[in-house]
Amino acid sequence: MKYSPSAQVAARSTALAMTCAGLAGCGFGQQLTKDSALESTFAGQHRCEAEAHDRPFVIEWDATDMATFESRAASDMVFVRYEGCTLEVIDSCADDSTPGRYGSYQPPRWTSGSVEEVHIENSDELYAKLPLGVATFGGRVEAGVKLDMEYFVSGVATATRSTMHRGALAQNPECANATHFVYAYSLGAFSIYASEQQSAELNVEVKGVGTGGKSSRERNSDKRGGDLAACTKSGAADSERCRVPIRLALRRIKPGEGPVREDPAGGKLTQGAVPEDTPKEIAVKLRAAAMKKAMAKDGQGCLADLDEADKLDPDPTRMSTNPAGQMHLRAQCEMIKGDCVGGKLHLRKAHQTQSPHVPPDIVDDMVEQSATRFCPLTQLQGWARVDRLGQDLYHAWKKGAASQCKALGNQLVKELDKHRPPAGISQSSDLKGAYTALAWAGECLAKADQCAEGKTLMREAEKRRGRTVDLAEPGYTQRWEKSFPNCKGK
Repeated sequence: MKYSPSAQVAARSTALAMTCAGLAGCGFGQQLTKDSALESTFAGQHRCEAEAHDRPFVIEWDATDMATFESRAASDMVFVRYEGCTLEVIDSCADDSTPGRYGSYQPPRWTSGSVEEVHIENSDELYAKLPLGVATFGGRVEAGVKLDMEYFVSGVATATRSTMHRGALAQNPECANATHFVYAYSLGAFSIYASEQQSAELNVEVKGVGTGGKSSRERNSDKRGGDLAACTKSGAADSERCRVPIRLALRRIKPGEGPVREDPAGGKLTQGAVPEDTPKEIAVKLRAAAMKKAMAKDGQGCLADLDEADKLDPDPTRMSTNPAGQMHLRAQCEMIKGDCVGGKLHLRKAHQTQSPHVPPDIVDDMVEQSATRFCPLTQLQGWARVDRLGQDLYHAWKKGAASQCKALGNQLVKELDKHRPPAGISQSSDLKGAYTALAWAGECLAKADQCAEGKTLMREAEKRRGRTVDLAEPGYTQRWEKSFPNCKGK
């Protein structure tokens, strides 16, 4: 995903200037030429300084771009190359075998919000307020078109890491071109309206150019993302249509391995710790942060916090390397990071130490359940892969992450064709759970207006339950449209 305005702005401005040259009373052809020439100068390029626009709107993203971002943000922190008015998502700056290796995002915090407005009347305001929109709107704004944007922020997802250093990415050459990481992104909806000047006394088809006659402005919807009207409603289906990524909060990747400050009382402090805190107090904060990172599937960050906490507070009852302490949390973070074997070994030790009377087979079952939940999918075998996909689909369904629901649902269909649940009393419930997960995927897509794909997965779930579904049967259509009014006729 890459946006570069200079060529498009220059082409549009040149064409408009040539048109104005043939019209009496145009009056601003020279100014257009001047503004276009400015784009190639040092001053013009610095109108889009990334440091001055570290919270850009991403209104230029199409459905594919949105899906790519949402899919990556569902499991990993997103890295970008951001220079001037150009932003490119570096989708390959990740470790697909270990999701969350470089950080991840906590669940969005939903807010009540309100409809906000942005008004743009000239190119200076366009650069200042919508720098990534210069490629699309630059020439039109210079021609006299005014832009009005309305947007609603329904929630914000924040990264598990507040800083990122180049050393942490050094082993992945795909990250070499990244300049920033997305520290947070806002969800909601937006609409952009273009007000174009019309003149009743000109018979020339050039909008925004007049010869002194009467004129008026016509306001037309130009682009939208999500559904603004749904943002102010309280229904669950409405909230699903107000969760489109609309704005990013970017932070520059810092050089080096990351600063470490010395504590006057001895030991080392991680960045952000308060020097006045005692080592024990800092360790408490680090262990709390480690738990939050584990919940957000940031295994590497979790282990780093635990290691630092153990150095500052070596009390064996709290250390993550002690089976009687917090080894269970370390084990989970090891699994999340990708060390499934080591994580299972440590978790088994923690269970046997803290619950010595639990039978070994029950302990093994508890460890395997945790591995299914925390280990990367690539390290799971057999029915455990189906179980994991079902869990991931549940979370994607709750978040309304359509692109993730689609990918997970299609993968679940393939895994169900390969594996059967272990024989036993839970076999039937295991199958029912997997089919329910397929239905979640279909519902998730239908709510996101991807009705055809949603109906396909819902039908697949019904078929595997042994129910024949006739899509042409009126009763089915009525039930479908009652459940998903937005899919009526689709």
